[in-house]
Amino acid sequence: MLFSVIIPTYNRASLLCETLDSIFAQTLKDYEVVVVNDGSTDETTAVVASYGNRVRYFQLQNNGPGAARNLGAQHATGEYLAFLDSDDLWFPWTLETYQQLIMCNQRPAFLAGKPQRFRAEKELQASIGGEPRAVWFQNYLAAGDEWRWWGASSFVIRRDAFEAAGKFTNEWVNGEDADLALRLGISPGFVQVTNPPTFAYREHDSSAMKNLSKTLTGTWLAIHAEQAGEYPGGEERALERWRILARQARPVTFDCLRQGLLQEAGKLYWAMFRWHIALGRWKYLVGFPVKALIGRTK
Repeated sequence: MLFSVIIPTYNRASLLCETLDSIFAQTLKDYEVVVVNDGSTDETTAVVASYGNRVRYFQLQNNGPGAARNLGAQHATGEYLAFLDSDDLWFPWTLETYQQLIMCNQRPAFLAGKPQRFRAEKELQASIGGEPRAVWFQNYLAAGDEWRWWGASSFVIRRDAFEAAGKFTNEWVNGEDADLALRLGISPGFVQVTNPPTFAYREHDSSAMKNLSKTLTGTWLAIHAEQAGEYPGGEERALERWRILARQARPVTFDCLRQGLLQEAGKLYWAMFRWHIALGRWKYLVGFPVKALIGRTK
């Protein structure tokens, strides 16, 4: 089997139906579906049961999305793990696009799908497929000159590479996907899909990414992992890692300022100070203290 589709879910029974229906509408049929219920208290179990043996179903006691994805991966049988959050959707051509890019790019360790953001499903009606196009890199660290993925729903990872990288962190944080991407940093072959869109990213007010506390925890997890030398590549790849890490963490410092968390923002700034010096990010190095001072004097 080529693909195992892994869906963690928590209290999203109404959206889970739409997500599963979008998977079962795939033009490519070489896949299995694994749903992990992370302690839901709604009708999730009944929703999954309505799909019969088309879905493999497992349950956890509300341990967070990373642990839920890891449990799904533990039971997966596919060569590639395709992750999809239970509030997002696929297009009918999604798996076929991934298959074609896998076959013509020497079975890369890591693929990142192309998102289409939406709030209402009618916004997706004009979406079309098309000839797959992608950018290939030797590995993920080599792709760090710009943002290349959009959340775990964009991740398609060869199962052996996923396991070698140590899987998702089991800590309940925002940014577990960013941590895993860096742990996959030198795994051979990274492909960014540039056409067509492969998943629809649902924007809504209950998104887990709205939780700044968990985002801060995840940001510090990545910073501490880099400081401890846990990410691959050694000293010779340090600038590539810092470029990626700093790009992910800079917005968090400004989110902290906007919410009045000046001390937290300052700690992040100083933790990354040497990285930004090495990267020549003078605009940020000068501009952040000015914004922080303005915030303090308001």
